[in-house]
Amino acid sequence: MIELYQLEQLVTIAKAGTISKAAEILLISQPGLTRSIQRLEDELGLKLFDRKKNKITLNDNGIMAVEYAQKILDETDKMVKQLQSYDLSKRTISIGSCAPAPNWGLTYIFKQLYPAMKITDSLDSNEDNLLNGLDNHEYSIIAINHPINDDNRICIPLFEEHLYLSVPPAHPLALFKEISFRDLNGESVLLLSRIGFWNEICLKMIPESHLLIQEDDAIFEELTKASALPNFRSNLTLLREKENNNRINIPISDPEAHVQYYAVYNKNNRKMFDPIKDKITNIDWAKTV
Repeated sequence: MIELYQLEQLVTIAKAGTISKAAEILLISQPGLTRSIQRLEDELGLKLFDRKKNKITLNDNGIMAVEYAQKILDETDKMVKQLQSYDLSKRTISIGSCAPAPNWGLTYIFKQLYPAMKITDSLDSNEDNLLNGLDNHEYSIIAINHPINDDNRICIPLFEEHLYLSVPPAHPLALFKEISFRDLNGESVLLLSRIGFWNEICLKMIPESHLLIQEDDAIFEELTKASALPNFRSNLTLLREKENNNRINIPISDPEAHVQYYAVYNKNNRKMFDPIKDKITNIDWAKTV
């Protein structure tokens, strides 16, 4: 019976070029590797190598065998990863979202509905990645910024997020009752790095602005307090944070600054996720921090 380790050894020999180098990579003795490959040839009933004095090379059989072996190893690896992801999905709720706010809101809801389950979340502005993650069990549920129609998935509305510009009272833009991205284009703006698709909106709508992107939330908050630089807030971040009387929050009027989020999950998970419909309007955003 052919063993997976023999296929791995065959592929390693093909990549390394020699038995001795392959043995070093595989951390086994050269004679042991030679015997293992000879057993593989016996199982197959054919020779995989042309053997000459102090040298062996793959023959046509061997070249074809390496191609099949690599495919089998790749499929085996894929099977293991998908089975592990599926098993984990039965004990974990994994959220994938295009922006931070759905992760905050859904995590809050699931902690109430399923306190015994582990909850993880991640951020990805690439919708194809999110949908593929739903298919391969990397995600239990995803959040995107538009509805979709799919016979195998359920799509429900979550909540809206509206963008604000936050400035000190003495800032020239503080006089605006509402503001557009055009008014802001060209200004230096503080921006957090991990904000999903909002990063792409900013790059698109204010291309002439100097975006001072910060990786660290704590540093971002310190810079906000210590500088007059504008930054972005939203109706949801304002609910999560303590009131800052040293900042004025001006609504941004452009359609791109307003989004409705949608949750998407597979129909076979509707029993678990349909109850969030009744919880969406009861999120205490101050407790999602």
